[in-house]
Amino acid sequence: MLLRCDTSPADLYTSGAQKSRVLSELWLESNGYCLACDSAVLRRAKANTRATDFLCPVCDQNYELKAFRIQPKRSLVDGAYNALMGRILNGSAPTLIMLERNECWEIQNLTAIHHLFLTPEVIEKRPPLSDDAHRAGWIGCNIRLDRIAPDAKISIIASGRANDPQVVRGAFKRFENLSMVSPKKRGWTTLTLGIVRSLQAKNFTLKDLYEREKDFGNIYPTNKNIRPKIRQQLQVLRDLGYLKFLGNGTYRALL
Repeated sequence: MLLRCDTSPADLYTSGAQKSRVLSELWLESNGYCLACDSAVLRRAKANTRATDFLCPVCDQNYELKAFRIQPKRSLVDGAYNALMGRILNGSAPTLIMLERNECWEIQNLTAIHHLFLTPEVIEKRPPLSDDAHRAGWIGCNIRLDRIAPDAKISIIASGRANDPQVVRGAFKRFENLSMVSPKKRGWTTLTLGIVRSLQAKNFTLKDLYEREKDFGNIYPTNKNIRPKIRQQLQVLRDLGYLKFLGNGTYRALL
């Protein structure tokens, strides 16, 4: 994997945004690989494919590429709200690939955000464009990175060094069971999983999660039955194989 881009193709463009798009896409096309299977290549999606830039030619896993000088921490600007929400709700959300480079176009970090963690709760609708705008009424969206569990963020390149592809693929595949939960319900499941993981304890109790009730309420402020939902989601995570119930309100994380 080459960690520096050939910048000569950008000479044909004047816009900084165009240069960034062209160079990042050329780099990923030459150096990217599928996280969901053993394919060593990714292919560009057809022009104007919604919320998708690359596809795996073997398993059809789809990817959306974002390139930055400094990778955002809280919120990521994305495209049309309805397009992305449609992809999420029909189960075809892309895995995000976030490319962070320096001014010399050396790749510093490459991070994937697992598609199964893109749920309606992490998509923020932006106000429609004003009536005098070129695309009046168009509604974009932000992806709230701060609402996505750290486990969903898989490091492919860290601090200028590429990670072992098999380790990367292993981190990606361990969440495949989440696909058994419908996209409309998966937000609760991934939130609960993220909070369980944030406890940083192999064994934990139901009381430990009750003490984090406010964290659940921040995402679901209108829900008045947080504790029953917590208990329900612990059962879901147990059935998915991510937790083991030890009895007396005690659980063990199996991840």
